[in-house]
Amino acid sequence: MNTLGSKFDLLEKAKHGDVLFPLVQYIGSFHSINPSLPLHWHPEIEFTKVLSGKAIYSIDLNELDVEEGDIIFIQPNLLHSAKIKRKETMTSESFVFHLNLLGISSADVCSIRYFLPIMEGTVRIPNIIKKSHPSYTKLEQLFTKLSNCYTLHENGYELEIKAILFQLIHLLFRQQLTHDTVSTITHSERMKIIFQFIHTHYSEEISIETLSEHCNISPSHFMHYFKEKVGLTFNQYLNNYRLQQAGLLLHHNSDIADVAYSCGFNNLSYFYKRFKNYYSITPREYLLSFHKADR
Repeated sequence: MNTLGSKFDLLEKAKHGDVLFPLVQYIGSFHSINPSLPLHWHPEIEFTKVLSGKAIYSIDLNELDVEEGDIIFIQPNLLHSAKIKRKETMTSESFVFHLNLLGISSADVCSIRYFLPIMEGTVRIPNIIKKSHPSYTKLEQLFTKLSNCYTLHENGYELEIKAILFQLIHLLFRQQLTHDTVSTITHSERMKIIFQFIHTHYSEEISIETLSEHCNISPSHFMHYFKEKVGLTFNQYLNNYRLQQAGLLLHHNSDIADVAYSCGFNNLSYFYKRFKNYYSITPREYLLSFHKADR
């Protein structure tokens, strides 16, 4: 079992399973100290069930409310993130797997007709399946079977997991949960460029002029475009990302000033103010909470 919500970059660097069996389970826990999962993408499918609470998922730059029982399906290469509202919590169980597990590289009809369209985004699958959806019960049963099989690890469990995933893909197509789509990759790719720049240079001074020049658009258009796609101003997003990274660094570094400066905050009092506003506790209280948890 792994914990979701630790360290992500735009292109997620975490390995999901291994080459021979590219599937892994994650248990996600979102609360006041860990309120969000930063925006990222990966070449694997993400199959999730909300176990408790509520959250807001951003998938392909669209915000969606999720609650207990909802099933979330994220296709490969889609930008996505998650966050909770203040004073709320959310737990989830996810399976992240690469279509190599099902033989996407094989030159057969299943790969060409079903797996490649999912991987390339030429068919789209609903991101959120709620209890009211006609296919919910069957999807939820498959998720439960997958969870039990992965947890028990009985002899031959790998074969059963592959069988369940084949059933999943079959159900998505048979129940016509897929539909052809005109590619929206232009906006997604542009946002990947923007976020990659921010995530690489967040510890430095980043001006709107520099970033807009990097994207070949005017500063005024950049500000409007960023707010429209992200729902935050550029400075709000940059501060939030810096604070997320500061929270991660404080797990391993107790020097608050060093963490603040390494995350692009040159004014320590401003860092304290922004940190408390974001996490609802001070950096010192944040540190103490982890020391208590480690005892």
